[in-house]
Amino acid sequence: MSDSFQPEPNPAPMPGVELLPGLAAVPEVRSLLEAVDLPIGRWDADGRLTFFNPPYVSWARRNPDQLRGRTLKELYGDEAWTAAQPAFERGFAGQQADYLRLLRHLDPPRWARIQVFPERGVGGRIEAIYTIAHDVHDDVTAAMALKRSNWLLEQALDNLPWGVIESNAELIVTRWSRSAEAILGYSEAERLGTHRLAMGVPEEERARTLAVYERLLRGEIDNWVEQAQYIRKDRRRIWVEWTLSALRDEEGRVVSLLTFVRDITHQIDTHARLLHRAERDALTGVLTRRAIMERLDTALARRTRDDMLALCFIDLDGFKQINDRLGHVRGDRLLVQVAHAMQDVLRRDDAIGRIGGDEFVALSAVADLSAAQSLAAKLVEVCAAAGYDLLSGMRVTASIGVAAAPTHARSSFELLQRADDAMYVAKQQGKNRWNLCHRHIGGADLVPHHP
Repeated sequence: MSDSFQPEPNPAPMPGVELLPGLAAVPEVRSLLEAVDLPIGRWDADGRLTFFNPPYVSWARRNPDQLRGRTLKELYGDEAWTAAQPAFERGFAGQQADYLRLLRHLDPPRWARIQVFPERGVGGRIEAIYTIAHDVHDDVTAAMALKRSNWLLEQALDNLPWGVIESNAELIVTRWSRSAEAILGYSEAERLGTHRLAMGVPEEERARTLAVYERLLRGEIDNWVEQAQYIRKDRRRIWVEWTLSALRDEEGRVVSLLTFVRDITHQIDTHARLLHRAERDALTGVLTRRAIMERLDTALARRTRDDMLALCFIDLDGFKQINDRLGHVRGDRLLVQVAHAMQDVLRRDDAIGRIGGDEFVALSAVADLSAAQSLAAKLVEVCAAAGYDLLSGMRVTASIGVAAAPTHARSSFELLQRADDAMYVAKQQGKNRWNLCHRHIGGADLVPHHP
């Protein structure tokens, strides 16, 4: 019981001899009502206070003469009557009711829950209602604080630059914030009640994504961060970063999966451009020496027993003379033309890189040595066509050495060396041609191959 509802010391005595209508006139009932440590009042059919116990006098902060015969509106004002009127009407209609009211006549004001009970007379007619006041200030203020905190949380979640998505343990979406709608394209109405993977997750990613959710639900992990593609409602693919957390109850059961999502398409594109710029030769646009050697190492590491990887070591013939005679600008232009021509004849999964001034390396997964030789022949042909300077009549050609793993070498260094050796043989044989390495892994010479 709050101190606000405790009787003041030596409260004014209640008249004990007056006769009152209804139950309050019954001595035993009146004694009981006056003994209850809660403010109790009786209001007649005109809404006037006809009985009140000692706690009510203390609670009302008035003496008995100021209370008796007054309406609630007269005692506590319009705001109090507006809060009480619906419950009073239900009480006079024969129903129990209750309502909350801020007791502004107290200092400081406190919240109370007022219960309303009808009093039935002879024949069941409602002659009055009784009100009992309960101090619920701490509960109401705590609930109001919690409600405000929840409201502030909702506002914060809705206004975060990150999208907020919540799913239950069955992966059914229960929250879809405005930011999630802006990022992913689907509205809250479209996503609430749907399965988490029903929309947006690319088909090729669904099995892996579901496996992550199942690990969270089983308790194997508590959170997960990943970057993945997402298909917006407008069918545009974007890159997003998902941050997932499993929310559990006191017994450790997952009750919710909370997900934060942000659009990282710009960052991914920027990183790709920077990576492309870092691994591409500034002049020709083919891979740099470092990048092509990394590709070679990776290709050899991934090669299975039955795969063959061909390496073509390409050295341009006559490029120095063109530079000396026509200048570096014309020479660079011709170098770019030749590099682009070679890149155009390669397949999508093949690679070509510049390892020196006029030296290039091309990588290609081939079926056999015959396919490797066909590739070398194509490269010789396109270099001769693209390396012609129309104004001067001068031409750049290519001498190409071909080596293949695992026939000629297993390591990247050895494969590059064997192709380089084969290239020098092509130079010695007259240039503008290709030559296949004639040394196998054991070191013995094979029959040399050249066009």
